[in-house]
Amino acid sequence: MIDMDKKRRHDVESIHRILELRARRTPNKQAYGLLDENFRLTEITYAELLERASALASCLAERKLAAGSRCLLMFHQSIEFIVAFFACLRAGTVPVPVNMPGRNRPLTKWEGIARNAQADCILTDRLLVASLGETLQGSDTLAALPLYAEEEGPHEETTAACHALAFLQYTSGSTGEPKGVMVTHAALLSNLRQLEAKFAFDENSVMVSWLPFYHDMGLILGILQGVYSGYKVILMKPADFMQQPAAWLRAVSVYGATHTGAPNFAYRLAADKLETWDRDGEEPIALNGLRRAFCGAEPVDLQTLTRFANVAKHYGFDSGALSPGYGLAEASLVVATYGTRQRVGWLKLDRAKLKSNVVQVLDGGSLDNAPIAAESEEAEESGSGAVYLVGNGFVIDGHRLSVRHTENRRELGEGQIGEVVFSGPSVTQGYWNRPVETDLAFPYDERSGRIELHTGDLGFKTASGELYITGRMKDLIIIQGMNYYPQDIERTAFEADPELRPDGAAAFSVDRGGEEKLIVIQEANRSAVRNPQCERWAARIRDRVRSVHDISVEAVVFVPPMHIPRTTSGKIQRGKAKLMYENNEWAKTLGICVFDREPGYTERVGAEISSEPLLERYIVELVAEQLAVSSSVIDGELPFMELGLTSAMALSVRHSLERATGLSISATALFNYNTAGRMSRYLFALLRGGDVPGDSALDERSESEWLELLKRELGGEARAN
Repeated sequence: MIDMDKKRRHDVESIHRILELRARRTPNKQAYGLLDENFRLTEITYAELLERASALASCLAERKLAAGSRCLLMFHQSIEFIVAFFACLRAGTVPVPVNMPGRNRPLTKWEGIARNAQADCILTDRLLVASLGETLQGSDTLAALPLYAEEEGPHEETTAACHALAFLQYTSGSTGEPKGVMVTHAALLSNLRQLEAKFAFDENSVMVSWLPFYHDMGLILGILQGVYSGYKVILMKPADFMQQPAAWLRAVSVYGATHTGAPNFAYRLAADKLETWDRDGEEPIALNGLRRAFCGAEPVDLQTLTRFANVAKHYGFDSGALSPGYGLAEASLVVATYGTRQRVGWLKLDRAKLKSNVVQVLDGGSLDNAPIAAESEEAEESGSGAVYLVGNGFVIDGHRLSVRHTENRRELGEGQIGEVVFSGPSVTQGYWNRPVETDLAFPYDERSGRIELHTGDLGFKTASGELYITGRMKDLIIIQGMNYYPQDIERTAFEADPELRPDGAAAFSVDRGGEEKLIVIQEANRSAVRNPQCERWAARIRDRVRSVHDISVEAVVFVPPMHIPRTTSGKIQRGKAKLMYENNEWAKTLGICVFDREPGYTERVGAEISSEPLLERYIVELVAEQLAVSSSVIDGELPFMELGLTSAMALSVRHSLERATGLSISATALFNYNTAGRMSRYLFALLRGGDVPGDSALDERSESEWLELLKRELGGEARAN
């Protein structure tokens, strides 16, 4: 029966035809269940899904939407989205999944997608038609599109259609120049077939997924694979997972999930929760049923995987179930991963050699014997001159993976770093309405007679064919599985305040303990350099970036005009800016503001300065914030200048201290009491009304000398404030 089912699926031309097979063969089997924040489940069977999708497809046909028309799908995470997606396929229209725009939020991203896709209409939940219509009135482009929803009542039956395109997949960060990947039915079915083989899906599998529906991994692996392989899918809302990461593990346990998947950061959050789980006081968690736990959509960190495996084993989890992988929307989804009988590899490489694109292996093995199993070893790794990489698996069957020289495109051998190139039936057709970008990323190879996908990612293969990703050629920022274009974030940053220089920003991400964090370098206008308002600027940038892009900023570095590296043609060199940030090579900075720390720490300490040690700790935190380093590396008895604190940074420290203590601190005090220890003793004596401590080692520079130094550092006028 199963072999016959596989043959039937192989013969069909689209995923919605497979839904018809499921509805006929197992009409009453539950296809999807959606959990709400209270863990209540709403379910739909295959027969119900087909019936509702067919009715909505008839509605679309009645509205004269031609085959190939593009329909924006604006839904919250819901079963209604799945109905609408299959309705579009059945009607022959092309669904374009996007996230739901928020009220009073910029609509730039949705406008860009609508224009590029040449959208004909918008589909949404019938309960949201009124509120969404009101939201879209803020955009002439979006307000002009007809807004449709699923309707109750009988409709004329229509013959199922099929367009070559299954859907358009827009990357989540597309706001300036959105690119919609043209995913065909043929490419989609090819990838679903390979996913089934790699992960051993069958009709008895159970998937738990909280991934966003509009994201390629959430849509294909989280939803469509269920229909293809015929198993039950338990869905959660991403917001519910973020608020309660344990809900993911609870769903896996309660519903006996055999498969689940998430980006790297989710496994870190899950490990945090499991480490503090009260096995006696909280609901039991059982992870022994998991046969495969995928990790992808963002760089995979060995530290995170080993930590999760070591913690989760106490709840029955088999570390052999972990399966990192590599994929992208342009390849339908998966390019390489591990099968059920393949062990996940890791390598220890020489860090200095790797920066020069040379692979020098110092050690290696499989995930079950990885040497990094606790965060306490992370410091040892960073100081050892070595870097650990986790493997991304082996190319899926029926496809080819090569590594090419980034300039002459010559194929490279074992252990040589180059651009990852992928070819085979899962490769999509390119970018909708963007022929130039399509030709660059999807060139035709005359030797093989195939379209090749040039991914823009850097990596190498081992002798066995195992893929390791080392970095990205592109400037694309990937955080928590989402893609963000740096130019969009940069535009948001410099528009946050009129005192910031337009087109004077560089945005990139850095690795912080296995998690990618957003950094922004921002130039100030020349007139603003004289009196930098770094805290105000940073707060505005943080709030604007969060509002527009739904992403948090880790740190903002402010520099004078024309201090961000540029090419001769004036283009921002983000890679060089990132390197300068990581190596602390900025010659001039106006201030550094770090946001990602213990919530409310500085405010709490500033409000509760009750002892000299607490005040010293507060000063150390302020200095660490300016230098963008951990407070653990700051020696409280080393002079500020030796630590790397410039006079401009000292101004920011002084301002924060004045706010926290209520004291007026002279400019020369920063030099006379030039360590965290000395400054804390000095300020605490002032707070208590006692004698100010003396010190024979004090620097007795006058305020005029201090201002002259500040003037030289800033390259212009300076004044004490």
